Amino acid sequence: MRSWRRILALAFTGLLLLGSVASAGAGNGPPGKGAGKGSGPGNGNGNSNAAHACNHGGYRSLVGADGTTFRNTGACVSFAARGGRFATGLIIPAGKTATLSNAKFGDFTTNCPGDLLAYGYELNLGADVQVATGGAGCQNVPGVVVIGPSTTASLLRIWLKDFTPPGPYTFYSDNAKHSLVSGSNPYTVSIMDSFFGQRGPDVVYLPPGPGNGNLNVTVAIS
Repeated sequence: MRSWRRILALAFTGLLLLGSVASAGAGNGPPGKGAGKGSGPGNGNGNSNAAHACNHGGYRSLVGADGTTFRNTGACVSFAARGGRFATGLIIPAGKTATLSNAKFGDFTTNCPGDLLAYGYELNLGADVQVATGGAGCQNVPGVVVIGPSTTASLLRIWLKDFTPPGPYTFYSDNAKHSLVSGSNPYTVSIMDSFFGQRGPDVVYLPPGPGNGNLNVTVAIS
């Protein structure tokens, strides 16, 4: 009798152990199921792709959307891994230049600005550099402007400043409400003014077409 009781007790203990193991397995799930990629800015596929864009010299044509520049692959990859976004628009690659030419206020056919204006450019969200003043009619801007080369890539923004009250207003080439960038190297940048102070940067007022802005500039990167 004692031997039978011992056998039954051992069998019951075994069943309890099996039940505990099964419960533990169900809670943990198959290996790797609960350990997928995190949703942090450095782990998403988008940032992984951005980091890959830095390789093989890609960093030489990239600028952060905040104006950050990169002197090597590691700095670029680190920026992307932290969730940094790369700028889009007019990028001057490292070692290259941008030439601004054929600048004019108005298009001399259907659009001559009535406001007093100035035009220039900006690099990497830095200080505005003025090139010329004009407006109150159509005018050609003589000469060309050569920007660069630089040891890092540069984000180039062309701007048009309108001095009409309640301004002044500054309109940049990446403002989708007042600016149109067309073509593919050379590019044509066309920007509209405030229309006598009535249409600020937040009001949609696009050029009728390429080359038909209150400011028109050709940008060639080489």
